[in-house]
Amino acid sequence: MGAASIEKKENRFIQELISPSDKLVIDAVREFVNQEIAPIRREIEESAIGDFVLIDKVRKKLLSLGLQGGSLPEEYGGMGLTSALTLSVIAEELARGDASLFCAPAGEARAMRPAVLAENKDVLEQFAPGFLTEDEACVGCFAMTEPSGGSNIENVDLKGVGIDTRAELDGDQWVINGSKMWSIDSGTADVFCVVCNTDPSLGDDGIALIYMEVPTEGFHYGGFEDKAGLRATREGEFRLDNVRVPREWRAAGPGRDAQLLYDNVVFSRILNGAWAIGCAQGALDEVLSFTSDRPAAGKPIRQHTIAANMLADIAIGIQVGRDSYVNAAYIYDRPETYGPGYSRHMLSRSSIAKIFCCDAAVKATNLAMELMGSYGYVTDYPVEKYWRDAKTIQLWDGGAQLGRLDVVRGYYEYDQFHKNELYEAIRERS
Repeated sequence: MGAASIEKKENRFIQELISPSDKLVIDAVREFVNQEIAPIRREIEESAIGDFVLIDKVRKKLLSLGLQGGSLPEEYGGMGLTSALTLSVIAEELARGDASLFCAPAGEARAMRPAVLAENKDVLEQFAPGFLTEDEACVGCFAMTEPSGGSNIENVDLKGVGIDTRAELDGDQWVINGSKMWSIDSGTADVFCVVCNTDPSLGDDGIALIYMEVPTEGFHYGGFEDKAGLRATREGEFRLDNVRVPREWRAAGPGRDAQLLYDNVVFSRILNGAWAIGCAQGALDEVLSFTSDRPAAGKPIRQHTIAANMLADIAIGIQVGRDSYVNAAYIYDRPETYGPGYSRHMLSRSSIAKIFCCDAAVKATNLAMELMGSYGYVTDYPVEKYWRDAKTIQLWDGGAQLGRLDVVRGYYEYDQFHKNELYEAIRERS
């Protein structure tokens, strides 16, 4: 038999879109996945059920690549990896090995990005050094979702009204009260960027992004969630009871914090698209290998027409999804040409990428499992893990339903609360 795959990896997207220095980082990540992650994917899952020791060891090895803290400005010791395209390609590469292992770099990027964009020196000088230590770097967490809200916070029609976590000024300190859940790596994070509301009546002007560090008085963690996918991360609900932080630890100020929140939503959805495609690519690699030498009716499975059609559908979804997230990331990185990251246009484009990529990844991993039969759902092969991870990514950051509402915002003035005189007349008669 010939090689399991003859695809040229360098032809997956236009290489000229990536700078030479960023390409070196991507190549290093790809090699790390091949050498350090792929051979122990099953053991990583077992570690997630057990003591997390192996996961912590792999994460420490990742520090040598500079990803943790890599998005911080160079003047603070970071690598200045602010390109959504570069980080997206890195997300795909890591997800091809184990999607959970991108959570720490993603958590740091999402948490610190508002301070970086706002050029908040107080926050950066306080927290940047912790992300850049060689042996035990800080973990960041962007704390957005709340137990009572679902996708209320990232819903632009609600204009902050759905944010129940309150921040009030008391002299030179913010006093924060509320609860959060589901935030990536919330159970292991050292630095949190907490989405708060100072006054719901102010609309977007009431939205505040405020930094805090743990441990701190008033921070109470409720324990880890037992998840189907992305098991090598630890998330759970936590409560803030009169947590006090300096006034300067707010990312920016009224109005600007809302823009930074929506920008982060857009940024995250682009990463999610790449993340999901990485899971699908990993599944394709596995099923190409499996079907290349396992016979059925006298010839390899993939030489049967029906199997070739299923493999084609997997490849189509992956490549079109990759083209979608690469395109969205490229225009996001050029606000001077295409508009700011928090614009409705970018919210639409990033949502298109995330929805399509996640749908394609769930379909791809499902088809791969079908092609492998019973071998597809046993833990001896990683395809069932890719399936669980892709489904998890599909469900978070607004899910597919709110995402579709955000897609149409790039095409017309959609408003969930659009005035409906017929409904008002019915209410009056009732």
